Amino acid sequence: MVEFVIEDEAYTDDERLAVAVGLSATFRQVLVKATPSREALEAARGAAWGALLITPCPPGLECFTNLEKAIDHSEIYSTPVGYEGPAPAAAKRRVSTFNKHYMKPWRWAKGGEKNGVGHELLPLMACLYRLLKMTDAVPIVVSDVRLTPAAGAQPDYMVVPTWHEPAEVAEVVDIHLPPLKASAIALGILIGGYNAGPVVAVAKKEDHLITKVAELGGYAVVLDHPGDACDLFKKRIVGYAVERRPYRVEPTLCDRCGDCLKTACPAIAPSRAGTPQILDTCTGCGACAILCTRGAIR
Repeated sequence: MVEFVIEDEAYTDDERLAVAVGLSATFRQVLVKATPSREALEAARGAAWGALLITPCPPGLECFTNLEKAIDHSEIYSTPVGYEGPAPAAAKRRVSTFNKHYMKPWRWAKGGEKNGVGHELLPLMACLYRLLKMTDAVPIVVSDVRLTPAAGAQPDYMVVPTWHEPAEVAEVVDIHLPPLKASAIALGILIGGYNAGPVVAVAKKEDHLITKVAELGGYAVVLDHPGDACDLFKKRIVGYAVERRPYRVEPTLCDRCGDCLKTACPAIAPSRAGTPQILDTCTGCGACAILCTRGAIR
């Protein structure tokens, strides 16, 4: 049975679809009343777990008039389906969960930019990595931007929230489905009652959805606002600005933990002594210094 019906006219059609995808990502069954754009539908296609139904039926989707048949189809194929009929009574009947291991083949994160020396996203992802790895919880990071991880990992298909520490900062983002807004997807996760860890939206611009995310207990990094993303959790909404400066390694403080290498930045590499060395290609983005908990990179 459908658990949520998304039809708020305060959202655009694409935003309603993104809210529904957020609910679907946490194993909810949801009906969204919208006529999304072709690009939004393509982003959502294959991303739905359980029943993600759309009414009225958008062009190019198989359409159903029977709700139960629509749900059965969506359960089997995990794709958005069209449904034309009256909105059913919605009823909550499950605990909202999210499995980071199941997500590891990047079912919920498509595309992204490759890491480069001084990439503008590296300090942001380093901040999030350092903040989230200290939480005894299962956080969900939904982002409008994403770095491409060096390699995927194997899923374990457990269906309860499970802790997961990324192997590199590029793995911080759990959900990235452009052009669907991160703020709208995060809002859907929060509406569904997810409480196994913090929900973080990384948005290109601030809008009314960011305010709602904060009101429901989520957090947001807004990329077009100045500020320090490392202040997240001290504040509900923070900005992001990179301060570039030269960095060096103090070998006497380094214990060769390897955390700084999780940036996957090509401007830092192990030396023969085992301590990291910062190469001449460094642009001073500071991601490695953020990750170093020993204060060895200054």
